[in-house]
Amino acid sequence: MTHQSDPRVVAVISAFHPPQDLPERVEKLNQQVVHTVVVDDGSDPQQTSSVLKGLEALGCTVLRMPENVGIAAALNAGIDEALKAWSPDFLVTLDQDSALDDGYIAAALATYAEASANGVDVGLVSAQSHNGLHVPLLAKRARFPEAFDPLQSGAVIPVSTLKTAGMLDGRLFIDCVDSEFNLRVRSHGLATLVGKGCNMTHALGQAQPMMLFGWHVSVLGRKRHVHSHAAFRVYYMTRNNIHLWRQYGARFPIWLLRRLRFQVESDVFRMLYGANRKGQYRAFARGFVDGWLGRLGKIDPSFQRKISA
Repeated sequence: MTHQSDPRVVAVISAFHPPQDLPERVEKLNQQVVHTVVVDDGSDPQQTSSVLKGLEALGCTVLRMPENVGIAAALNAGIDEALKAWSPDFLVTLDQDSALDDGYIAAALATYAEASANGVDVGLVSAQSHNGLHVPLLAKRARFPEAFDPLQSGAVIPVSTLKTAGMLDGRLFIDCVDSEFNLRVRSHGLATLVGKGCNMTHALGQAQPMMLFGWHVSVLGRKRHVHSHAAFRVYYMTRNNIHLWRQYGARFPIWLLRRLRFQVESDVFRMLYGANRKGQYRAFARGFVDGWLGRLGKIDPSFQRKISA
């Protein structure tokens, strides 16, 4: 079943070296929204020209950033363009590797309308499930459940939320951008709901075998894998997680502790069994220091080269 595009909603997508199938997914997305803005975040023009031209042929607005500014700043640029040119009531932000199920926007807006009619101040509506698996919730058995830590990808955000809570924090560059925004939204008394029936397909990345002295590690009879990240991502994750504690630790300590448990498990497995462990240790240490000192922004290029070597 194909749903009619909603004239109140504009989609904003951040792209960096976008995949060749992005226009195909955006064509389907355009069946649910009135317009799509794609922000190319400083990709190599020769490698992305055909993809961006394909998006423009679909009627999308394509913004080309002169340099890589990070996902938060790129999305903010796209949001600014959407607000200026289309004056929507809602925005849906997306990663380049995400796809919304048919009817996602209609279902999200139905959740928004029902919750609002029942006195809930809605900050955003996000996916109820990713790849068919339900997302963790803040609390069970709530009439209008809230996602524990909703991704920005797939978040249907009322423009009123941006006016109240502000835009995404471009200083974080990448990683924890959605978490910081969620906490800021909640700080203003707004709910981060899941949309009933909203499923988003999202790429999970590559998982590597968990190896120890040449053996593939098994736990409880199952061979284990670890999702490995480039060292520069470890820097951002470490630094920005500490920034969250410094900014929101006093107000949301239980939430942050719950989130920290998942993060520590990921860090331990990655640093024990992931690739380029030396670079990851250095990235972790530098991110830890910079986080406590409040040094935000883009990673120093010379340090990124050093930890990537």
